[in-house]
Amino acid sequence: MKTLCTQFLYFITEKIRKLTMRYGFGLNSDLLETNLLNLVVVIGVVVTVVGDSLSSILDQRRKIIVESLLEADQKAAEADKQLEEAQRAKRKAILTAKEIREKAVQTVENEYSLMKQQLIEDLKIIEDGRAQALELEYQRTMQIISQRAVNLALATSENVLIGLFGGQDTTLSQSKHKELNDVHVRETLLQLKLDR
Repeated sequence: MKTLCTQFLYFITEKIRKLTMRYGFGLNSDLLETNLLNLVVVIGVVVTVVGDSLSSILDQRRKIIVESLLEADQKAAEADKQLEEAQRAKRKAILTAKEIREKAVQTVENEYSLMKQQLIEDLKIIEDGRAQALELEYQRTMQIISQRAVNLALATSENVLIGLFGGQDTTLSQSKHKELNDVHVRETLLQLKLDR
């Protein structure tokens, strides 16, 4: 800018010098040419004087714009970095959620398996208890029936023996009766032990 102004002033000064040499120094009656020369001189002075301050103002403005652009680039880089960190955190959160979901499914499956196994064991225990209760009831019933059969057999044999031996008062019939009862009780108990 400064060189352009210097060249322009040089051009104007040269023009003025040539005009003064050709026509001499004096009053110029051509108003258009005079105004043009005055305007050129004023513009030259303004450009020379104001040009330096204008160029310094423009340089300061350029520095401010460059600093603003650098700051904007820095903020954009920070925003990109924060975005990348947020995306990384999102991916990590998604992976963690997936792992938690898989662990939860595995835990539920394990709990289901354990509960199913426990239920099967409980049902087996209940079934065994029921079978034992049925067996115990069967044995009690058989014992009651056996006892009634023994009592009935004893009563019947007693009646038959009383009829055979003639009454309950005789000592012979009592001793025979007692022997028969003992034999019959032993045989019945032996039979019951064999049934079990």
